[in-house]
Amino acid sequence: MDKEDKDAIVASRKDRDEFAFLYEKYVDKIFNYFWYRVGHDRDVAEDLTQEVFVRAYKHLDKFQIRKTSYASYLLTIAHNVLVNYYRSPKPISIESTGVDVPEEIWSDIETKDNLRSMWRAIQHLPLNERDMLYLKYQKGYKVKDIAKIVGKSENAVKLTLSRARKKLAAHPYLKGIAGFTDTKRKKKRARYKDS
Repeated sequence: MDKEDKDAIVASRKDRDEFAFLYEKYVDKIFNYFWYRVGHDRDVAEDLTQEVFVRAYKHLDKFQIRKTSYASYLLTIAHNVLVNYYRSPKPISIESTGVDVPEEIWSDIETKDNLRSMWRAIQHLPLNERDMLYLKYQKGYKVKDIAKIVGKSENAVKLTLSRARKKLAAHPYLKGIAGFTDTKRKKKRARYKDS
């Protein structure tokens, strides 16, 4: 076991405020464990991470210092919390309760659901397509700047972005979302006249 962890556990048993060191050291690791296992849902990952540290804090006196590393101990708790999360009944829909919900709230919920769906669909793209979409739409770079960053021609970047958008439009996570259902464009007529 890491001496730093051992000292922190001993100190935390005497003064519970010392547990903050262990929390700060491992919170990102535990959060990432959940982040990748709950479909990149930040709220759920944060809640489950909090549950792990609450359990670890409650059972600090029961942890046996010589048996395992504290990181392994926390990951074991995290695994059990995750299993319980997937076994527990999921929340019922608002619609089934018969409660009248204002339109603004529905709009906000729909937007968040659309963003989650978009994120899941993007995760299925090849890394180079994800990177170029990120640079274009998150960072706001122009095609010529993206070309310099990735070391490709502007035409190659345009083609990659076009392919990525087509894949997203055809992705099952995005079916029915406005802006992704109409994948075909009308063909334009030539702007010149025969003389």
